[in-house]
Amino acid sequence: MSQCSLYILGAGKPFQGETHSVLRSATGHNRVLDWLLRATASVNPEVTFIAGYQKDQIAAQFPQLSYIGSPDWENSGAAASLLCADLTKPQDYLVSYADVLFRESAVKSLMSASGDVAILVDSHWRRRFENRSQTDLERCEKVNLHQGKVTRLGRDIDAELADAEFAGLVRLTPKAAQFLAEHNHFIPEAIRSGNLPQLLEYMRIRGFTLSAVDVEGDWAELNEPEDLTHFILGTKAQTLHRLQRLVKKSRIEDQISFTVAQWQDSAEAILADVAHSFGGQKLVVRSSALSEDGFASANAGAYDSVLNVDGADPAAVTAAIVQVVNSYPDANPANQVLVQPMVQGVVASGVAFTRTLAQGAPYYVINYDDVTRSTESITSGSSAEHKTALVYRGEAPKLDALAVPLRGLMPALLEIEQLLDFDSLDIEFAISESSQVHILQVRPIAVQHDVYDASAVSAAIAAAREQFQQNQEPGPFVVGSRAMFGVMPDWNPAEIIGTRPGALATSLYRYLIMDDVWATQRAEYGYRDVRPQPLLHEFAGHPYVDIRASFNSLVPAQLDDELAGRLVDFYQAWLEQHPQLHDKVEFDVVPTCYSLNFDHWRQRLLTEGGFSDDDIAQLEQGLRQVTQHALARTDGDWIAVRQLEQRFEQISSTTTPPLQRAWLLLEEAHRHGTLVFAHLARSAFVAMTLLRSAKSEGVLSEEAYNAFMESIETVSHRFASDAASVAGGSKSWESFVADYGHLRPGTYDITSKSYAEDPEHYLAPTVEQARLHPATSEAASPTAWLAEQSKMVAALAEHGINTTASALDAFLRQAIEGREYAKFVFTRHLSAALDALVAYGAEHDIDRDQLALIPLSVFRILANQPEAYDAQRWLQAAAEEGRASVAVAQRVELPSLLCQSLDFTQFEYSSNQPNFVGSGKVVADCVDLEQFKGDESLELEGKIALIPQADPGYDWLFGRGIAGLITLYGGANSHMAIRAAEFGLPAAIGVGESRYASWSRAQVLELDAGNHRVQVIR
Repeated sequence: MSQCSLYILGAGKPFQGETHSVLRSATGHNRVLDWLLRATASVNPEVTFIAGYQKDQIAAQFPQLSYIGSPDWENSGAAASLLCADLTKPQDYLVSYADVLFRESAVKSLMSASGDVAILVDSHWRRRFENRSQTDLERCEKVNLHQGKVTRLGRDIDAELADAEFAGLVRLTPKAAQFLAEHNHFIPEAIRSGNLPQLLEYMRIRGFTLSAVDVEGDWAELNEPEDLTHFILGTKAQTLHRLQRLVKKSRIEDQISFTVAQWQDSAEAILADVAHSFGGQKLVVRSSALSEDGFASANAGAYDSVLNVDGADPAAVTAAIVQVVNSYPDANPANQVLVQPMVQGVVASGVAFTRTLAQGAPYYVINYDDVTRSTESITSGSSAEHKTALVYRGEAPKLDALAVPLRGLMPALLEIEQLLDFDSLDIEFAISESSQVHILQVRPIAVQHDVYDASAVSAAIAAAREQFQQNQEPGPFVVGSRAMFGVMPDWNPAEIIGTRPGALATSLYRYLIMDDVWATQRAEYGYRDVRPQPLLHEFAGHPYVDIRASFNSLVPAQLDDELAGRLVDFYQAWLEQHPQLHDKVEFDVVPTCYSLNFDHWRQRLLTEGGFSDDDIAQLEQGLRQVTQHALARTDGDWIAVRQLEQRFEQISSTTTPPLQRAWLLLEEAHRHGTLVFAHLARSAFVAMTLLRSAKSEGVLSEEAYNAFMESIETVSHRFASDAASVAGGSKSWESFVADYGHLRPGTYDITSKSYAEDPEHYLAPTVEQARLHPATSEAASPTAWLAEQSKMVAALAEHGINTTASALDAFLRQAIEGREYAKFVFTRHLSAALDALVAYGAEHDIDRDQLALIPLSVFRILANQPEAYDAQRWLQAAAEEGRASVAVAQRVELPSLLCQSLDFTQFEYSSNQPNFVGSGKVVADCVDLEQFKGDESLELEGKIALIPQADPGYDWLFGRGIAGLITLYGGANSHMAIRAAEFGLPAAIGVGESRYASWSRAQVLELDAGNHRVQVIR
């Protein structure tokens, strides 16, 4: 028979929310009441729950308990609940609030304490959790103490004078319980209906001795959603120890942990314990400092851990422990050290976030390495083989679609979340050869995320998936059995407008290129005419290219629908099988023009695609005609660019209202600018394909190829040359700003200021660099190129493409230089239009950030009917709608390629092979420019610059003496790749999400373009 009774006071409503505190975690697993019962199990109490709010729900889930109803629970406090209890038995009684958590050790200490009444108190109450408000300090139930005895209890104690907080657990001796039972009806009504400390204070005044047991912060009161996790997650050692006996779907190794003070006092005993527990196993000695792994700061990797320590060698164990202790920056003796056996036979390891780090979006983000067999390759950032998988939280994961190592991990993550009732966790793991999941560390994500509407994210994903299905039906002039979508193929929106642009940038890109210009250019160039098919689609606010439509538009026009359809299906299947090629489709997936190495395409089509010799001959002839046509058209395209420049000067001389001016400029760019730019961009692809194939086939030497590339003079060279002229006094500063002031880092981004708006930041440093380090006037020698030109002409003739040396040279230069110059010219119109929209916005108190959220259609309507609308109110409403859309898009994660419906909820980031430029090697400090937006004093000389987009608006970088360049997005033939080649600058273009995230966190990188390698040095 039990010698103790436990009364749980749970009649009242919870502090927050509707679900009763004891029922927290609707999984029926790890409910708060389970924790409370487990903590008191050692005294084997008879448990009675005093109920009121949600009594039936509690009783249904805990039928093994006895229940007493508190009749007036809505109008009374915890004292009234306790006085409903049967306190007549001659035994000890435990009384606990229903919304508190404590350890088994606290119960044992309370049971052995002296005094008529013993209460649990917390002397660390002021700092029990971070940012505790003064209001909360005043509201809580406080205690005054003297030599372990309670001298006063109550909320009314001044917070400055209180010694501790009442922690919600009481032990009554038979004497104290008998008093309450006998005097129940004589206790004043104000005490009877009040809180528990008031009743205890009444007893103290009546002569009962109240002793205190101090838990020193090691308890929880469930007022906030994360309180349970605060309670369970302590130091690294404490967390693993507390979870070890609870987890069933993973394994946590045995441990020995001790404080620095214990090590200093009892090193020999600790070493003996390690030897006894672990014998001669390989050990890991890990830091477990109080300042690690908290809610505000993880300090991840800040302190040492030592792996593969020989457990049979006390000297090695000692050295490892001393190394860890010495890595702590403070002398806090309470810091801990954790010793565990090393996990053996590791096949994969990594880190899983149960929310995205930046936004707290509802995804599991699993960064793992299944190649090196190391348990620290991910956390150290040293892995060159790491992968990143994302799984949407809103749906049950399809385990069989995950990479094999992750199939057992997902259930383990879900279990830990359920045990902690918390879903913003950072979990280190390893997976051994038996597919056993080992948990190495659990900590909260140390980033406070904004609250957002999860249902909006769910709705956006559902709508995107439905749109994907609807788009499987092809347009009238599009062939191919299914549609795929990507952020980088063809007109790569990720590079140009980003992956989550505002409505203005997206709609501008649609209007100027992606709705019709792109297809018109392809039809005029000799490819299939797919008009009126748009190229850009949005899924949950993420812009994607319709890959099927794109690949259709790169099939020569003379091929029939049947062959074209088979080619498109094959190209898409190849891309799906090789997703790392998503930013290299025109070199490695789709033949878009004839090349001197066409045989490699022939072999792929024959052996992998099952195409006949006749099929391939038709394709070959079609591509040969496209290429021959390309060689003849660049003169006319250059004339069109010159005419566009003249038309801009005419527009500039006129005065029109800002909104009408913006539309005039955009219409000019659409009619006369982007089409010729698209033609020259296509010609540049043809030119680069011919040059690269000539090099790969040995027609051109590396020296000749480099000589030609270095002799190209694009806008970037003119920019550097003009900066030198300003530095030397032969060109005025004003004319320099006038020539280049329209450029902006985000070509379509109205929030991105133009060079002219901030010339001291974008232009002045380039001039200063030219002044301090004058460039030699010696031009690159084209000798090697000129010597081998005729070989390339002859090789082309052998393949049925006829040209002359001078015509070939002119085409290659006009195409490559023309693409850059055409964009330079047409973006003058676009930039001026953005400036005009800024001016229009200012007239209506709409700032840049708001304008970026408003689609172009709104401005079109206002321009056509300016008197029909209240412009300011309409613009504000459109901006708010756009803001909500962007907020959702920020919390939706999507892959670079969308190939099937499942890709909307679980996928791996593409393990992109970077596009390396040049053969140089540099070891230098690196700087992520995204982290230093607007910092004009940022020193870049001699550093490796990291930028998200390979946008020519970053041209100013080349005037700042950078040593290397890395971009998140960008293709092998992107603008920045060409620029880097011109300047002989080592670069890695389009490195992909995973690598960019890793490298942008480094301090020093080695960029070895010649060996196609980037390595974290520090």
